[in-house]
Amino acid sequence: MRPQLEYLSRGFRCVAFDWPGHGESGFDPEGWGPWDLVEDVVAMIESLGEERAFLAGVSQGGAIFSRVALAYPERVLGLVNMCAGPGPPPPTVVADLAQVARVLADEPDEAVRRRAARAFADTYFHAPGFAARNPSLAAAEIDVMVGHPRDALALVAALPPRYDSITERLGEIATPVLLIWGDQDRRATLGAELAAAIPDAQLLVIAGAGHHVNVDAPAQVSEAIEHFCQAIIGRT
Repeated sequence: MRPQLEYLSRGFRCVAFDWPGHGESGFDPEGWGPWDLVEDVVAMIESLGEERAFLAGVSQGGAIFSRVALAYPERVLGLVNMCAGPGPPPPTVVADLAQVARVLADEPDEAVRRRAARAFADTYFHAPGFAARNPSLAAAEIDVMVGHPRDALALVAALPPRYDSITERLGEIATPVLLIWGDQDRRATLGAELAAAIPDAQLLVIAGAGHHVNVDAPAQVSEAIEHFCQAIIGRT
């Protein structure tokens, strides 16, 4: 999210955080579920001395923030969901995520770990050819993946299959929503399905972008988020 943070910080207070077991964040060795993270987000807003916030997240971020909008609508000014579905990922994705987590956690050879991370990222995160077009970004992405605490990786991978489906509750989301989707996402039509189900939702589909749409198309995503937030502020 760094390009978005740098761009949006011109006019907004922007705060980024790592989920449990990511980066330098601690974690519960017993694991955690999606609704635990919902409570963490609300606690974060309160700890920053704010009453409400715009929530913008890609993949897991979008999934958790959608649940925050359901459970705590009074805390959410607007929701930006980038390529996050309403339920768990498909079984093949869950299996591949568990496998790459095992390699990253257990493999002593750093080169093997980086190859496994690169293969997973190329398959699920980006439009074809991303790494060749953006070698420095691609290398930084792998640095992040292999930098996760080894003893947290199994717990990190165990979270997505625990997402309970909120498909039947999408109509309850009362906050304005911007859905940003890459047309190369493996579930490319899901954004349109969500837009049809959420009452006050806009959909932006970005050509040539994958699941990590904010990385594949940083300028377009940053500008879209800015326009969305400013429009809401103008109405309040």
